[in-house]
Amino acid sequence: MTPLRLRLARLTCAGLLALTAVHHARLAWSGGAHALRHGLFVGLNLALATLLVVRPRWALPAAALLAAQQLWSHGRDLLDSIRDPGPFDGASVLVLVFFPALLTLLVVERRRAGTRARPRAAPPGS
Repeated sequence: MTPLRLRLARLTCAGLLALTAVHHARLAWSGGAHALRHGLFVGLNLALATLLVVRPRWALPAAALLAAQQLWSHGRDLLDSIRDPGPFDGASVLVLVFFPALLTLLVVERRRAGTRARPRAAPPGS
């Protein structure tokens, strides 16, 4: 992937996180049983989206922590939806695909930026 495509993919992920924050805000304001938890994820998703746009190098540790929590939580939810009677949890599938893809994108972008920043060593005998 070219640096431009990596940047566009990262900005798309930021947009998706912002949309997810809007979804969580709607759920939080509906006053359901998990309103506080949804409110927390409004902040987390907006913070990560902001990092992806403003400070992408800082986003990797934050994304890794949120990914670990999301993979644990949504992985469990997905397994429960498969094992137990009731609806299939398609939202968890999206989360389980999104976060590993985001982490991969951030690692690739960071490695590419690091190789451009380092001067190449002179060949032996120069």
